[in-house]
Amino acid sequence: MIILHTLHWVQFAGTEKVCVDLCNEFAKEHEVHLLTTNKIKPYIDESVNLVEVDFEKNRYNPFFLYKIAKIIERINPDIIHIHNTKELEVIYNAIFFIGKKIPIVGTRHNPIVKKKFALADLGVAVSDETRIYTNAKKNITIPNGIPFKDAINFDKNNTFNIVGVGRLAPVKGFHTLINALSKVDFDFKLNIIGEGEQKQELQNLINSLNLQEKVELVGFVKNVHDYIYNSDLQIISSSEEGLSLALIEGIFYAKVLVATDIANHKELLGEKLVFENSIKAFINKLKDVHENYDKYEQLFAKVKDKKDEYSIEKMASKYLEAYKSLLK
Repeated sequence: MIILHTLHWVQFAGTEKVCVDLCNEFAKEHEVHLLTTNKIKPYIDESVNLVEVDFEKNRYNPFFLYKIAKIIERINPDIIHIHNTKELEVIYNAIFFIGKKIPIVGTRHNPIVKKKFALADLGVAVSDETRIYTNAKKNITIPNGIPFKDAINFDKNNTFNIVGVGRLAPVKGFHTLINALSKVDFDFKLNIIGEGEQKQELQNLINSLNLQEKVELVGFVKNVHDYIYNSDLQIISSSEEGLSLALIEGIFYAKVLVATDIANHKELLGEKLVFENSIKAFINKLKDVHENYDKYEQLFAKVKDKKDEYSIEKMASKYLEAYKSLLK
């Protein structure tokens, strides 16, 4: 099968990682092309055919649309898979220049309604909650998956190590997590993995609370799984999620994971591993995990038993079935 993925690059975060992992997995057995900027190069396998395109502007430029149409015509894909609504409009309009029907699959990564998403032939939601906001001609749910990697051990210390993973943006709730940790009565070290527009604001908060020795904005790393594996606790502090890749990585690598009671967190983790999205609930949950660590380890072990459900192989297989359903 010839599969064309398109990605409106923002930064390497959840959406970008899902796209990259799918492309890399499909390229093992299929011809895969990816339309996006060259910033993706460090993350894709050589077997993925990169076509450098910037979807940031030119959405309504007929010359740009014609250029995209000629690229599509040359590749002649069986399926076009988009990951953002912005390039969905481009692809949909560019196909008019070709005069050939090519099915468009769109993944809805966040629980946000986008009217133009209705242009997709098939909408794929990453969770049943996100599917409520998925408005393509036909809609299904395929949970995210990740490729498994072996983790390495860091040097051990006696501190209670906590990790948060995600884009540095208000929706990820790191400001609430930092404020809550400033009020706990045990020693800890928090590593926040990610980049984003809130970086300076979070650093200012860390400084104002005198937590420079306890909270570190690590930035982007390629070995997120190692940080999760070497932490005592991973916490998902978001106020909004589709199906967090950080949560799935936690199911594979974390010793204990707790998360805010949003999206399908309670369904995936169970009632005792989620908590309300308030600073008081953050503080209470952090203290309870620290004081009753063995109990939480046992609770989370039951979640980890289901990790194979979130493998990249299972995810890719479901997408392939969805593609084939459109080609019948």
